[in-house]
This record gives sequence, C-alpha cells and structure tokens, in this order.
Amino acid sequence: MSLTRRVFLERIAQIGGYAATFSSMQILGLLPAVGQTSLPALAADFGRGKKVLILGAGIAGLSAAYELRKAGFDCTILEARSRPGGRSWSVRDGSVVEFTDGTKQACSWSNGGYLNAGPARIPSIHTHLLDYCHELGVPLEVEVNASRSALMQAPELNGGKPVEQRQVIHDTRGYLAELLAKAVSKHALDAELTGEDRARMMAFLEQFGDLDSGTYTGTMRAGFTTPRGAGPSKAVLHQPLKLSELLAADMSKGEFYEEQIDWQATMFQPVGGMDRIPYGFAKALGGMIQYDSPVTEITTSETGVTVAYSRAGTTQMAKADFCICTMPISVLAQTKNNFSPETKQAFTGMPMTALYKIAWESPRFWEKQNRIYGGISFLKSPLVDLVWYPTDKMFSPTGVLVAGFASERDDTGGLGPGLPGGGSGKATPFGALPTVQAKLDASRAAVETLHPGCSHQLTKPIYVNWTKIPYSLGCFANNHLPTSDAAYAVLEKPQGRTYFAGDYLSHLVGWQEGAILSGHHAIARIAQQVRG
Repeated sequence: MSLTRRVFLERIAQIGGYAATFSSMQILGLLPAVGQTSLPALAADFGRGKKVLILGAGIAGLSAAYELRKAGFDCTILEARSRPGGRSWSVRDGSVVEFTDGTKQACSWSNGGYLNAGPARIPSIHTHLLDYCHELGVPLEVEVNASRSALMQAPELNGGKPVEQRQVIHDTRGYLAELLAKAVSKHALDAELTGEDRARMMAFLEQFGDLDSGTYTGTMRAGFTTPRGAGPSKAVLHQPLKLSELLAADMSKGEFYEEQIDWQATMFQPVGGMDRIPYGFAKALGGMIQYDSPVTEITTSETGVTVAYSRAGTTQMAKADFCICTMPISVLAQTKNNFSPETKQAFTGMPMTALYKIAWESPRFWEKQNRIYGGISFLKSPLVDLVWYPTDKMFSPTGVLVAGFASERDDTGGLGPGLPGGGSGKATPFGALPTVQAKLDASRAAVETLHPGCSHQLTKPIYVNWTKIPYSLGCFANNHLPTSDAAYAVLEKPQGRTYFAGDYLSHLVGWQEGAILSGHHAIARIAQQVRG
C-alpha cells in the first residue's frame, strides 16, 4: 500500500509527537518556514577596504553592523538620538519622553520599574534575536503573555462584573463541545464521519469540553467559588456562564490572543528592559556609533554614497562604498535625497501605525487581590480594552502597569491582537479623545472597571504616542495592507549603492526579528555586489 502524506504524518505523530510532526511538515513544505535568513557566510577579510554607512542604530542597523564587522567591513552608524535601539526603547527612572510638539514627560518610577515603549516580548520562534541575546550576553527571562487568572469584562457578561479568563475560555469550550456532541448524536454529521469516527469524536468531546454524558454542566478547569480546602468543607465550582452572554460579549480577542503564532508560549523578555539588547550591540560595536547625528541629506550613485548629517550644530559629511538605510520611511520622506521619484513616492506608500502605550506605577494590587502574575486582562470598551500586568519583579512592592496599548488610528489592517484593523485612516475612539488628560482618564477608568476601588493607586503616568516621537513619526510602517505591496516592491530595490532595511521590509513587520532578517538581506545583496 502506498504511503500517503497524511498517513506518513500520522505515523510521525504517533512516534515523535507534535514537535516531530511540525518539523516534518516544514520539511515537506506544508508549513511556511519561520525566520528564514539570507545572511551569507563571509570570510573574516571579505569586506576589507570597503566602507559601509549605516543610517540608524535600531535593531536592523545594529545587527547589520555587527555582522558586517565580522566580515571585515569598515562600518559607521549615524544615529539621530543619544541612545541606541530606535523603537526598542525602555522608559525608566530618569527617562524623558519628548514629543515633536515640545511637550515632555519625566519618568520617576521606583524599584527599577520600566515600560518597554516599543517591542515588549520575544517569541521563542524568533530565533535570530534569541541567538543574538545569547551571543551578546543579554540575560533573558520568561515573559508571561497569558494568565488564566487575568480578567475579562463586558457589559453583557455576568452583569458587567469581571470574570477570570479561565471561566470564559473553559465555559466556551464546554458549550461548543456539547453542541457538537449533540450534532453527532443526532447523526447530523454522518456524511462527514464514519461510525468509528463518531465514537472517537464523542470520546474526544467528552475530554475537550469536560462533558458529563454529553452535557456541559461546569468544570474544575473554570475555577471555584469555594476553593478546595481541608476538613469537612467541600469545594464549589463556578456556575457556568450563560452561553447567550458569552456569545453577546464576544471575548474572542482575549480568548485567542495567545494562539497567534507570534504570541504563543514560551515568550521571553530581557532582564531589566528591552533596551538591554541594543545596548548589548552598542557595547560590542564600541565606538562605531555616532550619536546625536541626524541625517540631513543622502546622495547615492552606482559607485558610492555621500551622507550629510548634523552634529553639534554643524553639517558634516560622510562617504562610503555602500549604505544601509534603516531610517523610518516617515523620516525619509522628509529627508533630502536624490532617490528616484518612485522611491520617494514609496516612502508614503505604507502608512505608519499610530500605536500608543500608557503605563502607571502602582502597588501590585493585581497580585495581592486577584493573584494575577503577568498576562493581560481584556474588557469590551471602545477606548481602552486591555490591561497588561508586569512580569518582572513579581511580589515586589510596586510595578509598572500598562493600561492601554493599541492604535490611535484605524491603520493596522488587522495585524493581530491589540491592533484594530481595516486601514481606514480614521481616528479610533481613543485617538479622538481631545487631550492627553482625557486619554489618561480613559486608561484609569479601564483599570477601575477591572479592579473596582484600585485605580486611585495608579500614579506617575507615562503616555507614549509614537506618531509624536522625534525621529520615528509613527511606530512601524504597515506593509500588511494591500495598498502597501507596491511600496514594498520599490523599497526592496537598492538606490545606487543604498539599500533599505527595517522590519517593514520583512514579513515580520513590527518585530525585532523582522528588522534583523531585513538587515541580513541587505548584507547578502552587498556581498553579491562586492563579488560582482
């Protein structure tokens, strides 16, 4: 008998389980490979005598410089800010958040608390970033991205009172299992299932939904109203939430949050803040980075690149054989250059996402009162719909609570959890709030809804609006919209000896892994040109 792919995979699963099956499917081309790099293996003297200018000390520029130096290239990084990292930025005690309109917020959090204003977690499948952390000696810890003890709240559910995520998730599963079990029992699926399959399906559904003879009556998985104890007392399970309320509430964003490929456990974070990674690169690169050096003009040709930049109030010039430009396209659109008209137009062909975060210092009432240790709570609100609990320094006196993380504009095209989709360009209800104080009030109100009586403990707010951060002018360029395809194709092409790189030129947009892979791709094309 011939061995079909399905039978082959079934046998692999029986022998090696999920991991073996997943690997086999990738080998067979049945799953897309994650994080493919085009970084070539280059000799240590490959780039000897060749100079590369790298514009921007974000993760794309830093990782590119790190690899180019290994291959003997002479690299200089020009960075407009006084720090490395770009969006990989941690706000902590002593930080100043300055907007393009001149407003400033000084951070004075205690106990080593910090806000990762940009990227805040590292998926286990982002292997190149994890490998760089290991190589640079950046210590990592587990980031708790989901907790069943966290809360969900909607006006239609449980009288508007928050419930634990375990209730919503397992009651939903129980009801779905019961409905499917009824359909199987009534032979509604006979066309799809053999008699043997029906029996197997019923056995599976009993376990999947924790059914009692085909009926969902509640489950220990959803938790207790009276917990297990000693002596004569008996535990009492939560009464199942009503199916009609679960459907009306539609908490699917929170229920499926950790199912997204880049949000699945295990997640990591650098100990002490995400900026430990760019500072790790900066330490390894030594004096290669010139800070406080915003680029003012780029002139590229088929033989080299000349870049003008401002430093200490004067204009200076730098020349190189090649250039890797990692500046945000929102900034490039305002920078003088001799690029083609198509390239200049492409700088505005991908909308910059208007993401924001609001964070507060607070005593850890979520740990003491709710026993929530990390993870995210979700609520149905048009303004602020999530509260993100810190993973670092659990059980310490205070922590930094993120109450609000989304876009202020409908510009993300459905990128994933936490990000509204559609790409209409209109302000979200939160973005339409008229003042910063109104936005802080909405953030505090979300915490109060989830944790009644606790929002008064929130202090020292920090609000980061990426559209107003100098040298960023947006969080990341959204290449997921169909209208972004043309710009992506244009910016993939070099302009003379200038190559563009950044997460927006990868299929991991918004992630540091994407920035790294894009930098690797630029190196591969430079290496090809050197060989040629």
